[in-house]
Amino acid sequence: MTVKEKLPKAELESQLDEALKDTFPASDPVSVGDVTADKPDRPIGRKPAKIDKALVEKLARQVAAKTKGAA
Repeated sequence: MTVKEKLPKAELESQLDEALKDTFPASDPVSVGDVTADKPDRPIGRKPAKIDKALVEKLARQVAAKTKGAA
């Protein structure tokens, strides 16, 4: 059953009660319905891109030059 379908109030209350039990002690938000994705957005083992200081400084200078010209 999808969230868009109308549920009887008693069924909705039951699902909310179950969701509250599943999220105790309230570290997670309450969720009623199906899981939206069964796979992560990106591979779990993928490492973040390496960013070096020189690249960051170069990009910062480029942005600063563009913002000065726009002002």
